[in-house]
Amino acid sequence: MDLNPDVSWSESEAGLSHYFSMAEHLFHAGKKTEAVPLYRYVIENEQDVQNQQYILSQFRLFQALIGIGSQENKEALLRFESHYTYLPDDIKLDALLQMANVYYTMGNWDKVESYADELRTLAKSIYDKQREDKTKYQNFQTKRPLVVYYGQGYLLKGIALTMQDRCEEAKGYVLEYSDLGWFEFLDEVGRKEVEKFRIWGKANMYSLELKTGNQTIIPEYLNYLEEYPNELLPGALNLVESANKYGFSVDVILDDLCQKISIMDSSITSITGTQLFHFWYEKASYSFKKVQMVNGINDLLHALYIAQKIRYYSGFERCVSLFSKQIQYASEQQKANYRNLLEGVSEL
Repeated sequence: MDLNPDVSWSESEAGLSHYFSMAEHLFHAGKKTEAVPLYRYVIENEQDVQNQQYILSQFRLFQALIGIGSQENKEALLRFESHYTYLPDDIKLDALLQMANVYYTMGNWDKVESYADELRTLAKSIYDKQREDKTKYQNFQTKRPLVVYYGQGYLLKGIALTMQDRCEEAKGYVLEYSDLGWFEFLDEVGRKEVEKFRIWGKANMYSLELKTGNQTIIPEYLNYLEEYPNELLPGALNLVESANKYGFSVDVILDDLCQKISIMDSSITSITGTQLFHFWYEKASYSFKKVQMVNGINDLLHALYIAQKIRYYSGFERCVSLFSKQIQYASEQQKANYRNLLEGVSEL
């Protein structure tokens, strides 16, 4: 594709519209990488920064560039963040949700909380307007049912509060998204999404109980994780974090969970990658506290591998710092594995 800026017709509005249309065709066909230079061209040549093609190109570029790399996600977010307010409401819902999720992977809970509030407010406003006039939003192009954005606003808010140790406050938000059956305009897909929120709400209530030191719910929580294996990773992370904080002994439980979690390492996304890193790092801390030094070093090497794979540099540095404190307990093979990871040549 020739994107020579010296071609006079391509500098016209019609020319930019042509490139934008081609980019949209590629993007929606799943060819996001191929669409990137076209969106960049529109951005670089459009003079009106509030033009819808310009704004949509900024959003599509953001969507195309976010992935599992922490630093790359941060850079893509910073390029896009000042533009989202100009998006139409339906697309803005997707933008708010994706920005909140990227900030989730970065652990920036103030930003997650802020975008969760905005997402929830916008979704509720649209819902109220739909109830007043069902025809008003018939042409909405959201990727997901409206109830998803509303529920995610509460879910992300609850997570952000939890991660700031505001657990009692978080419970109120968990209760809100645990029961969304009152939501109107639900089709079969929407009803399935409501059920997902119910399941997540139950899991997060268990998590909040653990985070406040209630270990009596552990057997019930494990039964829940057995019934809903998709919740296994966040559930395991909750358990090991609480064990470290309150001194729970969960050796047998963790041995079983580690075997199941190891299977997940081959299919890492930005969200699961962040959770996997924190699980193995917390598991290393747990092992060191229990004076299980060989296990602790292996757990730490696994966390280091995950941090390297998702390019989570602050996590990588934490692992290096902790390894240096425990290096006297590492075997020669573990030291060799560590050196290979630092050089980026190891696959655990």
